[in-house]
This record gives sequence, structure tokens and C-alpha cells, in this order.
Amino acid sequence: MNQKNRKLIGRYILLVLAGILLGWLLFGRSGEPDDHAHDHEVAEEAGEVEYTCSMHPQVRQDDPGDCPICGMELIPASEEDDHQEDDPFIFSMRESHYKWANVQTMRVTAREAVSQVRLTGKVAVNEKETRNFTANFPGRVDELFADFTGRFIREGETLARLYSPEMMQAQQELLNAARNKEQNPRLYSAARERLRLFNLTEAQIDNIESAGEARSHINVYAGQSGYLVERLVSEGDYVNTGENMFAIADLTTVWVELDAYESHLGKISTGNEALLGVPSHPGREFSGRVEFVDPFLDHQTRTARVRLTVSNDEMWLKPGMLVYADIDSGEERQEVVIPSTAVLWTGKRSVIYVKKPEKEGFTFEFREIETGAPTAEGYPVLSGLSAGEEIAVNGVFAIDAAAQLRGHFSMMSPPETIELPEPFRSNLGLLFERYFDVKNALADDDPEEVSVEHAQTMLTQLEETGEHSLDGEPHTFWMEQYGLIAESLDDFLDADELETRRAHFEPLSEAMISVAQTMGAVGQTFYAAFCPMYDDDRGAYWLSEFEEISNPYFGSMMLRCGEVREVLREGVGGTEMPEEEMEGHVH
Repeated sequence: MNQKNRKLIGRYILLVLAGILLGWLLFGRSGEPDDHAHDHEVAEEAGEVEYTCSMHPQVRQDDPGDCPICGMELIPASEEDDHQEDDPFIFSMRESHYKWANVQTMRVTAREAVSQVRLTGKVAVNEKETRNFTANFPGRVDELFADFTGRFIREGETLARLYSPEMMQAQQELLNAARNKEQNPRLYSAARERLRLFNLTEAQIDNIESAGEARSHINVYAGQSGYLVERLVSEGDYVNTGENMFAIADLTTVWVELDAYESHLGKISTGNEALLGVPSHPGREFSGRVEFVDPFLDHQTRTARVRLTVSNDEMWLKPGMLVYADIDSGEERQEVVIPSTAVLWTGKRSVIYVKKPEKEGFTFEFREIETGAPTAEGYPVLSGLSAGEEIAVNGVFAIDAAAQLRGHFSMMSPPETIELPEPFRSNLGLLFERYFDVKNALADDDPEEVSVEHAQTMLTQLEETGEHSLDGEPHTFWMEQYGLIAESLDDFLDADELETRRAHFEPLSEAMISVAQTMGAVGQTFYAAFCPMYDDDRGAYWLSEFEEISNPYFGSMMLRCGEVREVLREGVGGTEMPEEEMEGHVH
């Protein structure tokens, strides 16, 4: 083989080797698992993978399977935890947990409604339509016709027949006087009057006079129709004048006596209309009107009696029946009502879970709210929830339990709250509202006189709240903030230009934020927002009642400039803005 051929063969060999190397580089590694998968398989083979339940994180085992508590399929522990917010009020659920717990949500709306109070009680006899029959003369009951309670008695029906020597004597006096009535008419009239006082009718007296002899027995007649509700005598009993014998009640109208707790009494007054229902007649409604509210509370049950008069012509309502009533308070207002299934009780306050649409996945916010008296449709929300928000209405307990297991706030481990005394709390809530009026006027570029008017109203409310409304350590803090707020408002009112007012709005906002951080938001959630571009990029804070940015320092020029830096909640205080953020912003 010559040298030329050897060189050619060598080149072919090099080309083949290069192709093999290139093929291995391109395709030879495709069948190998990546490091993560490989490590996971090795870990599985070594028995190092731990499985847990997304609902019950305390369950841990080495092999896959089902949760021994709830039966859900176990997942690797590395996949157990969702990304959780640093905020302990916010909790995110895995999709599998969300579906297993059958969580359902609804968006709440406000509506014009007449506030209603639902009470329970019983049907009772109408005492105004009940007549007691007493003995008008002494005697012995020889015959008893009204012999059992519950019997219907018609007006004029004989109830009993009495033997009475005193009655016989009075009859004899009438007969004697009748013989000489022409000579002594006054004696005759007196004899007849005596028998009338014994409750004898004119017809009975005339019969005695026409018969010409005294009768040993006198009948007792019913003076009204109704049901015999009480029988206090039996045959053979002796009765004295004035002694009760029978009670007859007309049940064509009845009383409904309801029990009202102290929290209900402010919404109930005489004249309020009510719709009633009884379990024995489902679907049938009765109407009534509040006739009486007991001025005293029962010391044991802490309830007051509320009485309604209800028509009962068809006799559907029977004394002793259980009844419920929805009473209209007559107050028309916008209100948010949520289903009872959405509420977890914690004592004075209630817990709900609000879905956060701006967060990824299934994220909920722990929220404490104040509810009113329950109605047929659920609980009216007095504070803590706004129309348009979305809340969990089913699976709420599962959300709360999972949040507790992850160390977040829950019904069993709520945040420490600050209880503000009344009337300071209510006045402070109004002060925040007046501040928001000033803030919104600046953000909306309202005419200058509008913001000035709101600032003057806020100053008046500040004076109404009072500088010395608290005791102890809170008193010292409030006195300091009171002075800062008053000074800022005075400067705001003395300013002649809009930009100057905005400059004085900054220390006012910082004082209000400090109050909200220390004493908590009152009545709702507040948002501390920050604009980084105000005052040559020095920045400034303000407080808002809603999360959307509406910048009071620039108005329409840069309305959406800024971001929420802190969420302040009802009753949760003691927080502080980071020092590096607040530095340089105190005037």
C-alpha cells in the first residue's frame, strides 16, 4: 500500500471517530435521568422520601398510600407546603386540599333592606279576651255543666247550678216588696237591685217575681263565648262571694310571647310588624304587630318579653305552640348579609375567610368581623366586610384547621386584639372617616373649599373624641397623637394653596397611621400606602380605607403612583412601620 492510500484511509478513520463522538455528545445523554429525578429515585430506593397528607401534616410515613385520618392520597413531603405569605392573616391552600374540603365561595353584595330580628317564643292566651267568672253570692255547687277544661262554651250557656240560702232570702225579700210596690216603690227597687248585684239578669228576676216563690237553686251563665281554660270548682264545693270558679278565653286572637336578648332590644319597639311561623304548620305565615316590650329583663335568662297580638280566626295557633318571628325594625339601610355557614364563632367577634383575587391559587385572608342579630337569611355584617368581596361559605372549618396547623392565625389562635372603651372607639372610628374624606377630596382634585370643609369637620370630630379619653399608658400615647393631629389640621386650614395643604396632609397622615398601628383599625381594614416620588423622590405615606392606590399628593396627575406597604386590621395593634422607611418623614 503506497503512502497516498494510507493517508486516505487514516482520514476516513478520523471522520468515523469524529462522527461517533459527536453522536454521543448529542444523543448519548438523552436517556439519562436528570440529577433531580435521579436523586429522587435514589432517595426512594433508600427509603428517604417521606409522605404526608396535605390536610393533616402531622401524618408522616415512608411509603405512599392513603391518610389514615381522612383517606386522602399521601404526597411527598417536599410537595406538601404551598408558598405561604409572611403575613399570618393570609393562608394559601393546595388545589387538592381545596377540592377535598369542598370549599365554596360567594361574592357578597349590599342591598337595601329593612333590618330584621328573629326571635323565638310561644303562643299564649290573650289575657284581654279572657274572662273570669266568680261567685256573686255564697253557695254550694250542686250541678256542674262546664266540667272539663278545653271545652268550647257559648255565650249564655249554663256553667253550674248553685244552692244558696242567702239567695233564697234575697228572692223572698223581692216577693214581699212586690206585694207592696205601689205603697213602697223604693223598697221594691232596692230588692231588685240586690238581685242584680248577685249577677242575676232582668229576665231571671222577672221570672222569680212572676213565679211568686223563691227558688232554691240559681244557674250561673257564661257571659261570653270561648274555651274553658280554667275550672276551679267541682260538684259539692262551697264557694264564697268573690271566689273564682271559671275562666273562659276567646282564642280568635292570641298573644305570641317572644324572648329578646339585650342585643335585640334596640331594634324592637311597639308597632313593629312581624311575620310568624310555627313548626307544626310549615310554610304557613301569620302576621302580627308588637304590642308590648317588657321594661324588665329576666335576671337568669337576660331576656325581655316581647308580646304580639295575632289574629287566629281559623284556630291554627294553639296556646303553648312554639313559634318564631321575624320582626322588622323599620330601619332601611344598606347591609351585607352572609350565610351562617360562612361564620366561625370566637366569642364577642366572629371569623370569616375572604378569598384574595390578587393572589395566585387558593389564597384566603383570616378576617374578624362584627355581626348583628341573626335573621332568616343569615348574619348582617356590622363591620369588617365590604360589598364585592368574596368569602368562603362552605369548607370554612377545613380552611381554619389547615391554617392553624401551619401556624397562621385561626379561630383557635386569633391575634391579640386591643379593646378600646366606648365612646372613644366609636369617636375614633368617626375620626378615621373624616380623615378619609380629606384624603379623597385631595385625590379627586375637588375644589379647595371641599377639602377645607372636610378638614374642619375632622377637627370638630377630634375635639369630640377628646384629648383625655383614655387612661394609663394609652392616654400618654393618645395625647401625643392628638396634639400632632390638631397641629396638622390647623396648618392645613391656614394654608392658602393646594400644594401647601398637601404638604400639611403628610404629618397628619403619619399621625393617623401611628394611631391605627397602635390601636388597630376601627370598623374595617386600613391600608398604609407609600408614594416614592413625592417631594423630589423623598416619598410620603397616607392611610386609605381601600387597597386600590388613589394618590392624594398628586391627584389626577399621578393618581395611581404608590404601593401598599402595610395592612392594618380591626383591633390588631402594636405594629410599626420599618424605621428605614419612616426615617425622614416625621415633621
